[in-house]
Amino acid sequence: MEKPVNSKAENISIFAALAMILEAAAYPKPGNVHRLKDFTETSFEHFLASAASVQSVFSKCAGSSENDEIQAFGPVFLEAVEKSQTLQSGGNTHFGSLLLLLPIAAAAGSLPAGADSKTLVQKASEICGNTTVEDAVYFYKAFGRLSIPVMKTGEAESAYDLRDQKAAENIRREGTTLFRLMEMGASRDMVAREWVNGFEKSLLFSKKLRKNKTRFSNRPEQCFGSVINSAVVYTFLEFLAAMPDTFISTKFDKKTAAGVQKKASKILFRKNKRKRKNLKKMIPKIKKLDNILQKNRMNPGSTADIAAAGIFIALTDGMTI
Repeated sequence: MEKPVNSKAENISIFAALAMILEAAAYPKPGNVHRLKDFTETSFEHFLASAASVQSVFSKCAGSSENDEIQAFGPVFLEAVEKSQTLQSGGNTHFGSLLLLLPIAAAAGSLPAGADSKTLVQKASEICGNTTVEDAVYFYKAFGRLSIPVMKTGEAESAYDLRDQKAAENIRREGTTLFRLMEMGASRDMVAREWVNGFEKSLLFSKKLRKNKTRFSNRPEQCFGSVINSAVVYTFLEFLAAMPDTFISTKFDKKTAAGVQKKASKILFRKNKRKRKNLKKMIPKIKKLDNILQKNRMNPGSTADIAAAGIFIALTDGMTI
């Protein structure tokens, strides 16, 4: 008989789904789908359906790890990607987010109550480091279920091209683990970089989010919408201004991604390099940037993935909305 899901695993699954929902709903989060903007093929409701569909996978993942039965990552990831498609027809919604959230969920399930965020990401990083060759094969299977832009690989990595149906054979022959694949992709992909660098940016997003939430709670006149919406949007803008989004680099090129970063930075920083704090006053410029990015299909999807992971970490650490 299958063991019942315990309350700890249930809570972790709720946090994971809520993190994806809060990220998608944040308005006006420049360039991505949000509550008032859809893409042609993918709507806000598609993201909500995707987040709801995968909650059971997070419950199972967290529950197993709590009982010292951490499941192989690859099959769990494939299951999550497939379930994310069951209630919606909008294509890729959370591929990168799931790649970050699932190891964190497994880590949260395995740690005692009260473990801090630093310990959480250290454990998640350990789980990623222990992935296998078969996990890499399952990752390719999951990727094949969706249509996702891929940056051209270097000559040394051509045998592992995500578009190549023979890549799985090469992975098995060379004994390449999923973590090793992430190491190879880290220079050009922010999500892969998170695996390699111990979820550094996800943890930073979590810390900044909580700080911004406290500030907006104390300064309601600076909010746009709710406190949590304001905190997510502002933190997202901070990250967009700090680094070029690699999903935009993949769809277009590095110059385009750097241009988006520069536009975000001009909104966030004054000429004296001090940050603007009043989100409400910044909204017209943020909406203008959102319209430009939406019109040109320059969606900073990798930044969104890190945002979802950061929100998840903050929720597991006690943040409420």
